[in-house]
Amino acid sequence: MSGMSDDVTIYGCGMSGLVAAINLARQGIHVTVHDREPGYGGSRLFNPSTHATPLDLQKTSDYIGIDITSAFHPVIDSPAYFHETKVMLPIENMYAVERGNRSTSLDTLLWEQCQWLGIDFIFESDLSKVNLDKFFPRTILACGLNAPAYEMLGIPCSKWQGWMSRGELDIGNMCWMWLDECITEYGYFSAVNGYYFDLLFSVDPVGPEALKKYRTFMSRHEGLEHREWQPISGVAPIGAPDNPRLFWKGAILCGTIAGTMDPLLGFGISGALVSGKVAALAITDPDAAQVEFNRFTRHYRSAFYMRDRLWLRHIRPRVGAMERAINLVGVKRVEWLGRLAGSGRLPIKGAIPGFGPVNCS
Repeated sequence: MSGMSDDVTIYGCGMSGLVAAINLARQGIHVTVHDREPGYGGSRLFNPSTHATPLDLQKTSDYIGIDITSAFHPVIDSPAYFHETKVMLPIENMYAVERGNRSTSLDTLLWEQCQWLGIDFIFESDLSKVNLDKFFPRTILACGLNAPAYEMLGIPCSKWQGWMSRGELDIGNMCWMWLDECITEYGYFSAVNGYYFDLLFSVDPVGPEALKKYRTFMSRHEGLEHREWQPISGVAPIGAPDNPRLFWKGAILCGTIAGTMDPLLGFGISGALVSGKVAALAITDPDAAQVEFNRFTRHYRSAFYMRDRLWLRHIRPRVGAMERAINLVGVKRVEWLGRLAGSGRLPIKGAIPGFGPVNCS
């Protein structure tokens, strides 16, 4: 074991914190990971969960130095619904992945490597105001979507609320997105490993009537009906154009709380994985880590303003107008343009931090 001056402390036992821990332990650095939950796998409020994400899987694995390919499964079906109009989204480089502590999750894959490396874990140990002023350059904060952490650190965030359903369902690797004026964001369903996660969320309150409308849509278009729904709320690090930050006072930020999330559609898997490696680098070479962090988040500001000034103000509130435009152009033509964009053959700068398919340079 290294001397105490060489120790690194990580707060957060989700995927970004575990990636950082693995990379540091491989260098012979003693790592202790704290988490407020009773075990690994991120927040019990949100996990187990499933997600669909665009990802350059091999390049991401190579960069973080961990073979994560077995945890990601190609998506076979990915529609977007604009009211009643169905548009198939491109599925090239789109993967389904499971979060949480089930045996088939990404977190479990990372956890098993941590166990082999002898990394220490202290569970039910929350980040608190008492230790905020005791951070040293060898502390990494990977607090995910933990709302109190954002408040303590003063990091701008966007609050959301909605309804969530999850459970076992053998439906294959798929996802969908549903847009309607009754919410400001979208309905989001994904499934993999015989498990599903369904979320209807919005910045504005989401009442029972909105949930009823969403459930009716699911039953009519996808033939699914979930009986159990629970109200849920959270935060996202998209509160300001300068949200991405690697350092906070004396500490290093990592994962979602570092702002490594696409502000347009909320993709965060790629950014969280890559930022775990960058946070580990920041322990030994802060300047090089800052260069890497800036490289991966360089399109965040422009994407933030696109969302804030164009999408939210003029486009998103008019789902009916989008639906009419799609039908006027033709669904097949819109799907063709989507495939071109997804393959990188259009001059689009991707807002996804890390190695997303449109932003893997």
